[in-house]
Amino acid sequence: MGRIKKDYHELDELIARWNLSEADLRYVVENDRLTLSVRIYGACMIFGTYEVEDDWGAVPVPYKECWFDGIVDLTRSAVYQLFEVGEVRAADFFLPNGDFARFSNPDEYRAICRKNLVVREDERIKFEREELSELGHGEPSPPDFRRFFLGDDLWEFTEMQARSISFLYEAAKRGEPEQHCRKILEAACSASEKIGHLFSTRNDWQEIVLKAPGRRGWYYLEPRLVVAMSC
Repeated sequence: MGRIKKDYHELDELIARWNLSEADLRYVVENDRLTLSVRIYGACMIFGTYEVEDDWGAVPVPYKECWFDGIVDLTRSAVYQLFEVGEVRAADFFLPNGDFARFSNPDEYRAICRKNLVVREDERIKFEREELSELGHGEPSPPDFRRFFLGDDLWEFTEMQARSISFLYEAAKRGEPEQHCRKILEAACSASEKIGHLFSTRNDWQEIVLKAPGRRGWYYLEPRLVVAMSC
């Protein structure tokens, strides 16, 4: 799974790898088939479990208060609100074992938006093994370069442009990142004579498709994109 062993992954990098539609993403999240998490940096938190009492039902029982830096899972209500309005102010979370986590200060919260969402590594493995086949994906599909995130930026390309990017991506994976423009245009099925003509709808295309130093007419894919799509 990529070049770096990770304990968690950004949600959008996995969505690109899985080629999962927004509708399918919402479905699996809202039906508890994919747990979304968030990274908490240096906060004083209370952790606890629940005990069932006849008169009161499930009663929260704290067992630890400490400074915390790590991953916590979002509640279903928080995720639902985030997808509905784009942001949620969250103060209550869960741990993978079902225990709860909340800030010690009752007035403290975290403003969470889509770019903050992550998926724990064990959750990724579980989802790919148990759920992708049911959604008709089977093994993770090749990246879709028509629409993808790189960092916080959303990139969108035409079908033809996406084919050229895919060609460079596969070349990079083979260890041959630099390719001549003629081969790139052929892979895109483009009648254009220049790469610039193929990408004429985007003024910033050279942030993704880079010129090879000292080799006129040769190009390679932005290395950060290769790494992100290989995760």
